[in-house]
Amino acid sequence: MSTDKEHLSLEEVAGEMGVTYQLIYRLVRSGEIPAARLGKLYRVSRTDLKAYLERSKREAAEGGTCAACGTYYRSKGSLRQACEVCGAPVCYDCWMRKGVRRCREHAETAKRGEKKS
Repeated sequence: MSTDKEHLSLEEVAGEMGVTYQLIYRLVRSGEIPAARLGKLYRVSRTDLKAYLERSKREAAEGGTCAACGTYYRSKGSLRQACEVCGAPVCYDCWMRKGVRRCREHAETAKRGEKKS
């Protein structure tokens, strides 16, 4: 396999990264890694793959705190959702499992508003 190819198959990306094909497929399907679809096959450009890796490194180095539960995460990748009102970061666990869509401050404001009605 030539290492100077401009576009790689998902299998080649997985092999170079040392991860499973399924992980790369999920990242492509979610749009995290851009890919061109040719019939039933996907191709990832080396430029897009490099940009994804750089973005992942940056997010991993930054970290942050969930505005809903207060949990600190070392990677901003876990804080991709945001409060509907102010845009404060909300972790995946709060967003998907608990259904929380607002930070603590705005969740309390909404509860007070409901009690007044």
